[in-house]
Amino acid sequence: MGKYSLVITLGVMSVVSLIALQGQQMSMDTQDRQSRREGQVIARQIARSGHNAVLAEARAHTDPGDDVSSIVSDVGTITGDYEGGNYRAWLEKISPTAFKAVSEGKKIVADRVVKHELGDNYADNHMVNVPTVDEPSTLNVQFIESMAGYCSAVYLQRILPSTEPEDQPDPEMIFAPNNRRAQNEDRKTVASYDETIGAGTKLNFILAVDKNCSERGNTSADYPEDYDHTQLSFSQDSENLNKVREAPFGMVEETTFGGTNGWRVSFEDQRVFNESQLWDVKDNGYPDHTGWNSGEETYGGDGWDKNAADLRELRDFGNVPDFSDQVFRVGLSSPGGDSEEGAESGEIADK
Repeated sequence: MGKYSLVITLGVMSVVSLIALQGQQMSMDTQDRQSRREGQVIARQIARSGHNAVLAEARAHTDPGDDVSSIVSDVGTITGDYEGGNYRAWLEKISPTAFKAVSEGKKIVADRVVKHELGDNYADNHMVNVPTVDEPSTLNVQFIESMAGYCSAVYLQRILPSTEPEDQPDPEMIFAPNNRRAQNEDRKTVASYDETIGAGTKLNFILAVDKNCSERGNTSADYPEDYDHTQLSFSQDSENLNKVREAPFGMVEETTFGGTNGWRVSFEDQRVFNESQLWDVKDNGYPDHTGWNSGEETYGGDGWDKNAADLRELRDFGNVPDFSDQVFRVGLSSPGGDSEEGAESGEIADK
């Protein structure tokens, strides 16, 4: 019986040792996972620190009228240390009027490098170069094309400097609701905003869509009650109007109008596309096919074709966000000048 007892004892000891070893391994695995989770949290905080740092640098380099490409170039790549790790952050141009901040945070945990990157979300992580009036001016607007069947009005939202949100002016109508405008090159629809716009004022353009054209030509239509929906060029924080983001339904590109600097504003007027689809076309251009790849969140565009004025070449799709539904040019003139002179002189950039 002694030998059998010894065998049993050794067997029990082996089982106990194996259980202890497994428990120790499980404890080590748990500690490793916990360390990596903590590392990921810290890496995220490091990336956020770099993200904030590069945005602060961007604001320091941004003045009204600055070119987005030059801002991106001037800021370059910045690096720094935070919470025992380090970050690398930079700006990326995502449209002629907008850039986003990208930041990569790194933290070494248990001899492993843990990374976290911020900057993939358009809505949260990019800044825009909003059209801004440099000196007192009047506004001139001319339709280029109006492809959609909907009737739409155009409103101007002036964002005044050093003015509280509740004291900002209401949107003001520039064009009454209509459709199929500007089909004849010699008879383009022209409007002007004769009130002098003060220096430092930011300009936000709003498309107010009347789907059944019940308000066609109505210069007294109530905003926004008389419309089915509205599309903004830029969205603003309700508490801080200096925090402005490019909105998904509009594109604003710098160009010339009447021999002076200006902008081309183009809108997608339908509300049948989600924001991922709108941003995908804005960033990557039109696709060669019309199928949406839901797995990769893209139509598959490989870049925008440009026209003679180096603006995005707009086309009409219908089943893809095309931003050609309502397109107009905007320019600024000195107060008291002939607001239509530039429009009639042939000094307008190609559409």
